[in-house]
Amino acid sequence: MFLISIAVALLYFIFSIFIGINWVNDIACYFGYFLAIYVVTFIALIPGFNYIFTFVSLLCNKNKKKKCCASKNEAVTILIPVYNSKKCIKETIKSIQNQKYNGNIYINVIDDGSTDGSLELLREISSAENINLIESSHIGKASALNKGLQCASTDYIITVDSDTILHPLAVQNIMNKLVDSDEKTVATAGCLFVKNAKKSFVTKLQEWDYTLGIFGVKMLQGNYNSTLVVQGAFSAYKTEYLKEIGGWQNYVGEDIVLTWELLNKGYKTNFAQNAIAFTEVPEKWSKLGKQRKRWARGMIEAFKRVKVLISRKLNVKSKILMCLNIFFPFIDLALLIFVPLGLILLLLGNPLLIGWISLLVIPFGLLLCLLIESKRKNMLKEIDCRLEKRSKFAFIIYVLLYAFILAPFCLIGYISELVNFKKEW
Repeated sequence: MFLISIAVALLYFIFSIFIGINWVNDIACYFGYFLAIYVVTFIALIPGFNYIFTFVSLLCNKNKKKKCCASKNEAVTILIPVYNSKKCIKETIKSIQNQKYNGNIYINVIDDGSTDGSLELLREISSAENINLIESSHIGKASALNKGLQCASTDYIITVDSDTILHPLAVQNIMNKLVDSDEKTVATAGCLFVKNAKKSFVTKLQEWDYTLGIFGVKMLQGNYNSTLVVQGAFSAYKTEYLKEIGGWQNYVGEDIVLTWELLNKGYKTNFAQNAIAFTEVPEKWSKLGKQRKRWARGMIEAFKRVKVLISRKLNVKSKILMCLNIFFPFIDLALLIFVPLGLILLLLGNPLLIGWISLLVIPFGLLLCLLIESKRKNMLKEIDCRLEKRSKFAFIIYVLLYAFILAPFCLIGYISELVNFKKEW
């Protein structure tokens, strides 16, 4: 399936180069060949390749019949790092206690020096609910998780953010996926959707991002046992392998770096699309921008930590998927500069920068959205989970402008890590 998807995407890429030569020449008359090739490559060719590769990969993938329960309901410890989460932590813990899981669930809550009364609330809850409360000064999320890891005695670990609530079958389904996978699979990413989707237009946009963009990418990577971000908000791990790499490191993108280090050891990671959790997302543009800067910086941290091209244990599929991320900064820069310029020229009657090859990316993207939406709906039916209706207007903005809006924040994140600016969480 992987080779077929790559081959089809490459054929499209080569075909696009062939028919785009005249477009390159036209742009070169105004901007020179370097910028002409840059524009065509990162506005049309690379995005088109990504869409075709993802579409064929998901289309060829056949959903395996899922077992109703794991071969063995292993005991699991859930780590919840908490920092100033008084408003939401009680709901998070309650969702864990309501899990339909036949194995033993132990909860380690690590208070990371909260100052809003979270610690006092946790002391009350832990004494009444037999929860292990670990108190700490403000040492950061990675160190807090490691404290919880040190106190865990089970063979499996699940991490849950303090603002995340779990579907009743979430633990069962994520453990099914991890326990029933082969021995080399050491981590499984859960499926995140938006909890506070109706709070603002910003959250409505992110609702589409989580249900289409992030969900689709996770499905693609999970199909190849190379999920590149086993996110801290909700994921499961085999404890011994977490300890083997020393747990989480003190990075802005601690979960990205941890995932790449596991893959760099020759292990596999996958995705449990039916293990649903709902997490809070930023409600304002400023906070969304800060989050995306952090994610972008985390990707560069991972590249600096893991030498992708020269790694001997990293499998070929993981290498290719990681290397596709190298193009993101160049695509974001093209989106930020040349798309607005192209639209201005188009309004003036000059379609110089908006060639029909780049316009093809839009229908390809819509077809991919339809495929992802179909697979997501089928998955939700299997676990009897319904989501609220999403904003159609937000979908239009998501398709046409979302990537452009986030591009400057991502670029700042890339540059901040490349020049070693002071890290901010």
